[in-house]
Amino acid sequence: MPPTADVSTDPSTWERGIWWRRLFLGALTIVVLAGLLGVFGVRSRTVSARSRSGRVDLDVTYAQSARAGLDVPFDIEVHRDGGFHGDVVLSISSDYLSLFNRSSVDPQPDSETSTSHNVRWRYDRPPGDTFVVTVDMEVQQGRHWGRSGRVAVLDGAGHTLAHASFRTWLAP
Repeated sequence: MPPTADVSTDPSTWERGIWWRRLFLGALTIVVLAGLLGVFGVRSRTVSARSRSGRVDLDVTYAQSARAGLDVPFDIEVHRDGGFHGDVVLSISSDYLSLFNRSSVDPQPDSETSTSHNVRWRYDRPPGDTFVVTVDMEVQQGRHWGRSGRVAVLDGAGHTLAHASFRTWLAP
């Protein structure tokens, strides 16, 4: 008996195989094109918030999507009409920060404290109307799916003046 005797000669079997190969190659093409277009890279976004009085504005630039091992943006800008009359206190959700390896915070906070859910950075009264904090960080290896975060500007008594919420999605 020849070695090809048990190979099916049914045309419907061949047609199904061709369609499965086409489907696989189409999906593979979509993934490669998405990679070339930067879909799986870092995409940043800025969220803004304003205090009830309208005197304090908060802008947070963060990575809306990223993947493990990539550097991501995280900038906090606080603007107060008429300048700052005291210290600037920022509260950042510690659960969100735990996604990242932080290399540096610029400028360094004058003091840092932690609660069960937040990290608080206190800065001595800055000059001018605008204060910017830049955090150099990258997504930790093995982190997937992402999570939500929150940044708030607090007054001297610890009450929230303005807060911004956001979510970072991490590609698996």
